[in-house]
Amino acid sequence: MKLDDSNPMPLYYQLEIIIRKRVEEGIYKPDEKIPSERRLSEEFNLSRMTISKAINNLVEEGILYRKRGKGTFVSKNKVDFFPGLMGFTEIMEKKGMKPSSKVISQAVILPDKYLCEKLQILENEKVIFTQRLRLADNEIINLEKSYVPYSLCPKLLEINLSVESIYKLLTTEGYKPSKAEQEIQAILSDNELSKLLKINIDEPILKRKRITYSKNVPIEYSLNYYRGDIYTMVMTINS
Repeated sequence: MKLDDSNPMPLYYQLEIIIRKRVEEGIYKPDEKIPSERRLSEEFNLSRMTISKAINNLVEEGILYRKRGKGTFVSKNKVDFFPGLMGFTEIMEKKGMKPSSKVISQAVILPDKYLCEKLQILENEKVIFTQRLRLADNEIINLEKSYVPYSLCPKLLEINLSVESIYKLLTTEGYKPSKAEQEIQAILSDNELSKLLKINIDEPILKRKRITYSKNVPIEYSLNYYRGDIYTMVMTINS
């Protein structure tokens, strides 16, 4: 595709379309540096100001990203986050991606007062704590910390959580998720999260706290830490 001076579409926007198409066709690959503004200016015979405007718009869209002192690079494809009641496994399967997990730890613990309040249980009631890395097509997406009352689903200790879904098992046991309360905030990764998620320290992360209910019974409290570079939140708001 070439620029067309007779086209009423602004030249910077025509250039955006060309760069976007090169990204889609794999000419510019994820995490690959695109040509400099000077080279693009020479290729398309455009001013640096026009080139800069096109690139700035693509950076704002998340298609490109900048590294200070190094240039402009192609962003990785992001995974959409649906804030409904599907679990991670169901979401990835719906998107045609292969979900998998790496179980870091699993144990039966006694909850603190905070967990007791969230799960509406007594302090002497046991909880199954599971910590997993969640992957899609072998790419680490998030770190999940899950707390499920032991009395609701002791079978959780028996299944292979590297491939199985907690939500699917809870549904099988008669506790189908029916609603959830959640809180999402943007944070920066610390040392622990950076090591587990394979990212740099102080990179952006989406942290989600969620209490999932079956009817009015709390069945899980979870903390999820999503990589900001490959995960984006999408939601539909109806009037």
